[in-house]
Amino acid sequence: MNDKIQYIDKTSKIPLMGVDFLGIIDRGTNVIELKPNTLCNLKCKYCFVSSGNYDTNFIVNSNYLIEKVLDIIRIKGDYNLEIHLSPYGEILLYRELENLLKKLSEIKGISIRSMQSNGLLLSKPVINKLKKSKLTRINISLNSLKEETDCYLCNCTQYDVDKLIKNIYTLMNSNIQVLIAPVWFPGENDKDIEEIIEFVLNVRNEGYSESQLQIGIQKYLIYKTGRTLKKIQPKSWDYFYLYLSRLEKKFKIKLKLGPSDFGIHKRKRVSTLDLQKNHIVKIEIVSRGRWENECIGKINDSLGIKVLLKKPLVFSDGLIGKVIEGKVIKANYKDNILTALFPHKL
Repeated sequence: MNDKIQYIDKTSKIPLMGVDFLGIIDRGTNVIELKPNTLCNLKCKYCFVSSGNYDTNFIVNSNYLIEKVLDIIRIKGDYNLEIHLSPYGEILLYRELENLLKKLSEIKGISIRSMQSNGLLLSKPVINKLKKSKLTRINISLNSLKEETDCYLCNCTQYDVDKLIKNIYTLMNSNIQVLIAPVWFPGENDKDIEEIIEFVLNVRNEGYSESQLQIGIQKYLIYKTGRTLKKIQPKSWDYFYLYLSRLEKKFKIKLKLGPSDFGIHKRKRVSTLDLQKNHIVKIEIVSRGRWENECIGKINDSLGIKVLLKKPLVFSDGLIGKVIEGKVIKANYKDNILTALFPHKL
């Protein structure tokens, strides 16, 4: 991990919406997604955001997040809400996690507090803190029950599967629901996926309920900004769902999970500017980004935007406070994520 860390609080002038890798993501549902940090203990070969080796990492102040969450709840309504912690990194490296979860548990309308993790930093003391902080569910990205395979996929020298399994039992016995979320890499971990399914079924046969232990198989996707596994090509969505159907039939278990399985439904979206792709927008540069060719811009006090610096331009502190004109190259209002290019002229 890089030692360069940018701490974001209310005084930083960095808005908490609009940027994909930090703050808050609103997808127009009852789930509010928080990204409090970018630190990661792994450099997985398949990571779609290349976490673990950023030039600069980010940590967001928990009180700043809470303040913005309260603003969003006033728009969405204070009932049947889920807060999902899903950073571009490992959530258990976020030192303010306990404080964040406790404060979220005190907010009216938030019925579920969930998070995703690789699980390797779990321990009995950590789980006890998660229980006291009233965590509802943890999604664990376990791709195989074989240490050798996990070490290969996660690009590490040690991966204690037995310890992770014991911690899964400790989580369930602590009334924290667990969802094992393996990624299917066609031709690489097919047998491993089946072994994980068998493990889930065996645990349920021991008396644990489906809500206590779920499995949600993920499709392998390739992104421009991510790492990729050599010689493995993603399958189409149709093929992926056919694969799940075959496994459902073989093991008699539900594997095709959708929003309704988690109580996710549409809810009023937080309003943003009506920006479109190719629009030219004035942006105040307020921070460096994760990479040398990236920085964070501010459109207004509520809305930020990721700015990609056109090569050979790289970030320097002299850009802070500058007001530039950037060209919007991504305006995804399904996720409220914005990206601009600077300079945009030839």
